[in-house]
Amino acid sequence: NYKERAAFLLSEFGNSAVDHFKLYKDKLFFFSDLHDAFIAYRISGGFAIVLGEPVCAAENKIEVLKEFDRQCRKMGLKPAFYRVDEDSIPWFNQLKKQRLMIGQEAILEIDKFNLEGRDKKSLRNGLNSLQKKGFTTMVRKAPHETEFLSELKKVSDEWLESIGKKEFIFSQGMFDLNELKKQDIITLNDENGNVKAFLNIIPDYAEDECTYDLIRKTDDAPAAAMDALVIKLIEYARGENRLFLNLGMVPLTGITEPDNTAEQIIKIAADKIKRFQHYKGLREFKEKYATIWENKYLVYDNDFDLMQLPLAINQVMKP
Repeated sequence: NYKERAAFLLSEFGNSAVDHFKLYKDKLFFFSDLHDAFIAYRISGGFAIVLGEPVCAAENKIEVLKEFDRQCRKMGLKPAFYRVDEDSIPWFNQLKKQRLMIGQEAILEIDKFNLEGRDKKSLRNGLNSLQKKGFTTMVRKAPHETEFLSELKKVSDEWLESIGKKEFIFSQGMFDLNELKKQDIITLNDENGNVKAFLNIIPDYAEDECTYDLIRKTDDAPAAAMDALVIKLIEYARGENRLFLNLGMVPLTGITEPDNTAEQIIKIAADKIKRFQHYKGLREFKEKYATIWENKYLVYDNDFDLMQLPLAINQVMKP
């Protein structure tokens, strides 16, 4: 069974917060003939778009990347790698590939976080006001009852509708009852016990790290709802002896000094895109917590690829 084999390799070599999505039902697997290794990807617009990088021992990455390149050529596809870490860029440089910074991942060092100090005042006020109104956060351990999951589904549907968004996948999950049933979930409930917001905790293959996937709320959820969930998640992560909390990537941010033409174009475009306003809000939300921002890249063969790649990536993110 391919999926079992991939899951085993992840348990051996996984090291990223998005590794969980390499086993998601949208992925195709490439297994190396040379090493214990696999690559998770989707095909779109003539590209094989890889989530992250090969799952294998570090010393085998270059050979596995070359092997995948050869396989792509045979299939008439161009390889591209989405959400590559800064640390991994040297491998791709050896293969003469291009890179484009696509955003930054927000990481919180758990032992550095507390709610004291002037800069946390508005956060404290928001949480206090929730408490006064009778809101509570709780950790619900998996597995879950169908009734509870259908209540979450209502929250999720309302959230998607209110921001006019459709579900995205590839490097994140969508609302999937089978997935959520198996995951611990943090909820914010009003004084009558109704769920007003939730997040689901997913397996994180990075050492000592904890992460979540969906974070969603109802239209009438109070302003500090998302903060309340994150604060509870920090508490949960502490209880699990984790050192870091990965708050996910904020696209199109952190590009202050564009490295190359492609980054210059993205910076100009980003400032014009309406959606960028959403990312700005996301950045501001995560800045309340993050102590480390890690650059993430798109790696591809040559600049001509950039004419078709954005569209291809957009396609692979659709369920």
